[in-house]
Amino acid sequence: MAFAMFLSATGVQFAVQKLRRRTILITGAAGTTLSTAALVVAVHSSSVAALIASAPPAGAGQGMGRLGGLSLLNSTVPPQRLAEANASLHVGGYLPAGILPVSAGHLSDAVGLTDGATLFAAVLTALAVIGGLVVISTRRRAPEPA
Repeated sequence: MAFAMFLSATGVQFAVQKLRRRTILITGAAGTTLSTAALVVAVHSSSVAALIASAPPAGAGQGMGRLGGLSLLNSTVPPQRLAEANASLHVGGYLPAGILPVSAGHLSDAVGLTDGATLFAAVLTALAVIGGLVVISTRRRAPEPA
């Protein structure tokens, strides 16, 4: 599953690199939402197939989010500040990426795997939807690539 997720994250970046950043970011949010829906189905039905099916859209969502974020940095941050902006983006992304699953693990110990995974999926879905809505509601400020 991890291989499928990382392969999807990598492959999708090549597949969507010609698309507009807004499209990439919104589609990435949709991929994350699809993945969390498959995760909820998997834990509620004890379906290994649904669990495996959740990996590729999770990777695609992550890959598109990363590509969109790095593309925005590259187009809006002055070159002399790009390294620190890149570091900030990654701290801001990896900190919740570490905290969420660890918290979900502790929560699952307390309330059970099904409820813990469902709450994890709900939080991740909410974050993805909010991110997508921010992209949709924000006017284009950075020039799109030709």
